[in-house]
Amino acid sequence: MNLSTNLNKNRLSFIGSIIFLFSIVFFLQSGKTIILISPLVFIIILISLLRIDYLFYLIIFLTPISISSSNLGIKLGSIDMALPTEPLLLLSTILTILYFLQHLKLIKRNLNNSISISIILYLFWMLISSITSTMTIVSLKFFLTRLCYIITFFFLAIVVLKNKERFNFFTLLYSIPFALVIVSTIIKHSKYFFDKQSGHFMMWPYFNDHTSYGAMIAFFIPLLFCVFLNSRKVLLKITTFFLAILFLIGLILSFSRAAWISLICATFIMFFIWLKLSVRTLLTILFSLFITLFVFQNNLITTLSNNDQDSSDNLVEHFSSLSNITTDASNMERINRWKCALKMFKEKPILGWGPSTYQFNYAPYQISSDKTIISTNYGDGGNAHSEYLGILSESGIIGLLTLFLILICVFFKIIKLYYNCLDNDIKRLLLALFISLLSYFIHSLFNNFLDMDKASIAVWASLAIIVSIEQNFKKYCS
Repeated sequence: MNLSTNLNKNRLSFIGSIIFLFSIVFFLQSGKTIILISPLVFIIILISLLRIDYLFYLIIFLTPISISSSNLGIKLGSIDMALPTEPLLLLSTILTILYFLQHLKLIKRNLNNSISISIILYLFWMLISSITSTMTIVSLKFFLTRLCYIITFFFLAIVVLKNKERFNFFTLLYSIPFALVIVSTIIKHSKYFFDKQSGHFMMWPYFNDHTSYGAMIAFFIPLLFCVFLNSRKVLLKITTFFLAILFLIGLILSFSRAAWISLICATFIMFFIWLKLSVRTLLTILFSLFITLFVFQNNLITTLSNNDQDSSDNLVEHFSSLSNITTDASNMERINRWKCALKMFKEKPILGWGPSTYQFNYAPYQISSDKTIISTNYGDGGNAHSEYLGILSESGIIGLLTLFLILICVFFKIIKLYYNCLDNDIKRLLLALFISLLSYFIHSLFNNFLDMDKASIAVWASLAIIVSIEQNFKKYCS
């Protein structure tokens, strides 16, 4: 019986090998050399079926060095896909769904927290606004992509990222390949003597512009310092220290003013949490700040209007140009996009125009007095340059409220866990996550990157780590 079984297996292997060899010859004769990567694809699929966490880690590692299909010159119709991360993400999403169907108890456990519930509401309204969209197919594609990221890098991540070692591993797994991108960018930038203008595209093809590049560097700086402080191994301390320094240099040379100011503001606010001020005190401080800005808004606008410092190679002058809303083209174009988003919102305040449709609809809402030298009459210049105004115009007021609900749940959860945690390593991680996430969402006032694989994976996985800490609270914090 065993001999017969072995013979059958050998025959199947032989027949499979013959078919595979003939397939290679056929495709090579047709000039389709892509068949040569099929063994690698087969190995990845096989390993993923056996260990889905390996696929999860592989996607994280490849994310910083992923390249969009358009940057590679690969035409996929109207789809611009991040390669190789998004094809792997699709595989991961399918396997994750099958995994949870086999472990139904995990679904209930992962949904039993305020962050997960707020994300479900966020996805539900995105689906509703996609169905009612002015461009339904575009919106549904966007929704499915966002759903894939959340299924893998939030719900699966809660299961995979379940202890201190894996928290650190996530940071290192993303940061090490990212460091190669930063080194490559700095080397290319040095050939132009680190001038501002060339710095806008030196990170291509891994990042399309310096703003997303700067935002993700800023995101991982606090996490790297956290791993440095928490690590007990000398080699890991040395590695993370030099990585953190490299990331700081990369952030400075990114010339991304929004990334600079968001990281500074987030770090400043973090000190209020570190002092363990009560939630009531924190809310009072934020409310007082809001009232102050509202009362003195006319004086503030006058001051901003009097600032005529344009962006510059000089870092101090470049930073001060952040508040120039009269002559700096970048700032003025943002205001143009924001005004268009608000006009679009007023026209469709409840359901919005549909997720990912802003770029196709904002052009008619521009007025000549708001246009800049970088404006386009056809409205093909990109998004709303604000995560919040973008979702407001695309999914209406309810869509924006669901995003705010996620942020409220996340930051209140971090504060609550930090105030009650006794483990110093976890407390440092919570503060690092607070800075990273807050810096990203402050930056989101000026740009929106959550549709990018590089930002989406980092943000959703960080939220998953917070939920994981809560689920294991007694283990870590009591």
